[in-house]
Amino acid sequence: MIVGGSIWLSILKGRAMDFSKLTLGSKIVAGAGILLLVDSFFHWQEVNFGPISAGVTMWHGWGVLIGLTLLAILAWEAVQLTETKIAVGPLSPTMVTMLLAALLVLFTLIKVLSNDYVATWAWVGLVLSIVVGVGAWLNMQEAGESLGDLRSSFTQTGPSAPAPAAEAAPAAAADPPSAPGTPAAAPEIDAGQVDTTT
Repeated sequence: MIVGGSIWLSILKGRAMDFSKLTLGSKIVAGAGILLLVDSFFHWQEVNFGPISAGVTMWHGWGVLIGLTLLAILAWEAVQLTETKIAVGPLSPTMVTMLLAALLVLFTLIKVLSNDYVATWAWVGLVLSIVVGVGAWLNMQEAGESLGDLRSSFTQTGPSAPAPAAEAAPAAAADPPSAPGTPAAAPEIDAGQVDTTT
């Protein structure tokens, strides 16, 4: 968390955050993301021994990937408020958020389904990750983009098509005319055509 905070401060240093630019989708992403971050410190796996319970938080196994992806989403949304331009190939800022949100849902689903002794807070985290994904999708819709645009952006990153083959060269040009003053070559005479009659 300390490392993540230092990264945010280094990015946002000297730049004011304009919260008026938050769209509905961005608000949902930020709100659900912060709630998921809080939820991650509760027990996602828990075992009860009578009145005593023991458990672990989200931050182990697949949970580490969930946490890193979530921090990346929150940091990315914060950067957008400062109007800092960060180029990510042909992807727009909302497309980047959508990709990160899709990874967040995937990692959370894998963790919940693969763990034993899943606690209630893990299911809450799964729901919150889906809400983040919905917010990211709304963000794309508000920007006039769709999932089809996201797919086409990946096709643009592929190797460029080879240049079309050059057109066939025209037929060889006619022989250049003889230079002025140069006598024309005498035509060859076939010996068989010589008239030998007297």
